Order: sequence, then C-alpha cells, then structure tokens
Amino acid sequence: MVGVAEITFSVRKTIRRVVDQASQLAQVTLAPGAAELDESRQLAFDLEQKPIGKPTAEAVDLLIQATFDKHQPGLSLPPVRVSGRMRRTLGSYMPSRKQIAISSRLLAMGDENDIREVVLHEVAHAIVHARWGEKPSAHGREFRAICGEIGAKPRRYVDVTTEKWQSQTRFLSKCGHCKVLIARKKRMRSVRCVCGLKLYPRSWRAVAPAENGEPGDWVML
Repeated sequence: MVGVAEITFSVRKTIRRVVDQASQLAQVTLAPGAAELDESRQLAFDLEQKPIGKPTAEAVDLLIQATFDKHQPGLSLPPVRVSGRMRRTLGSYMPSRKQIAISSRLLAMGDENDIREVVLHEVAHAIVHARWGEKPSAHGREFRAICGEIGAKPRRYVDVTTEKWQSQTRFLSKCGHCKVLIARKKRMRSVRCVCGLKLYPRSWRAVAPAENGEPGDWVML
C-alpha cells in the first residue's frame, strides 16, 4: 500500500512535464520597434509557434487516492476537476457527483503546502460523506475527526496567501489581423495591437507564468 508520505507531490514538475509533452509553450515576441515601449503591455504570443498548456491535476489525483488507500480503503473518486472559474474558492467537494474540484489558479501559482492543505480539506469532506452520508454538518465533529486522522488542519477555511497571484496573472486576446495573442495586466474594453490595429476584445484568456520554465513559458488558468 502506498502511503501519502511516499508520494512525490510536485504540481509544478507535473505541469512542466505535460507542457513538454504537449509541444512547447508560447514564447514572448515583440513587434519591430516595440522595445522602447512598456514591455508588460507589448507581450505577444505567436499562435503558430507554440500552444499554451494547462495546469494538470495528475499529482493531486495521486495524493487523493493514496489518502483513501490508507484511511478509507475501497473509496475512489473520478479524476479531480480543474476549474478556471474558481477564483475565490480554491477547492470544493460535490457529494452529488462524488468529485473534488480544484482552482486552476491554485495549481498554477500556489505552493505545494497550500495545494496539499486544500486537497486534504476536500478529501476530508469526501471521507465524511462516505462514512456518514449527508447527516453531519459541513465542518462539524466528524469533519474535524477526519482532518486529525489524515493530517489536515481542522479548520473551516484553508489559509492561502493569494495577493501575489493578481500581479502574476495576464489576460490574452487574439488580434484578428496579425493572428497573435496580446497580453495585458487586466481585461480591457479596447486595446491596440503591436501591428497597430485597435481591438475591442469580446473575451480574454487568463494565463500565468510557469515558474520553473524558460522566460516566456505560460500556463492557462
């Protein structure tokens, strides 16, 4: 039986591995003459060169199953769902689906201790549901007991520092003329591309830098 301590839990390494398998990530390119401009406003990702990878939950699934094997044998869940819409909530357990969901921002920018705490918090909910159904209160006596059993903090919320995440996040929109993705620090009603065309984006794609990658490596949120 594999113990939790035996799991090499490195989300960033997993993200890097999946990115390498997928192709390569987008490289930052600047339009001619743009060097004198604000670099943060002139980042452009060439769609023809490299696709942008997504955070992976492979290591999270390993941690979840290893915890079940040790503390609730026979229990298994569908693969964890990675959600780009979860911004204020970093993790959740849905009893009706028997599935754990994790914020893509947590996987891309959280440190390993934060990710582990969030995952074990949701694992505790899953074990409580497996043992007692929906009768116990969400963070009551049963939940606290399971947290003590699996090594999670018996709290209602998991303390994760997210202030720096906002400064790391960028938003991308595609230029209909030169076919590159323009990066900005926030969603904007209008923006001028490096090719000179003024755009009115209908949607923005959130991304974050891959910390262990080369300069210009990003992952989608």
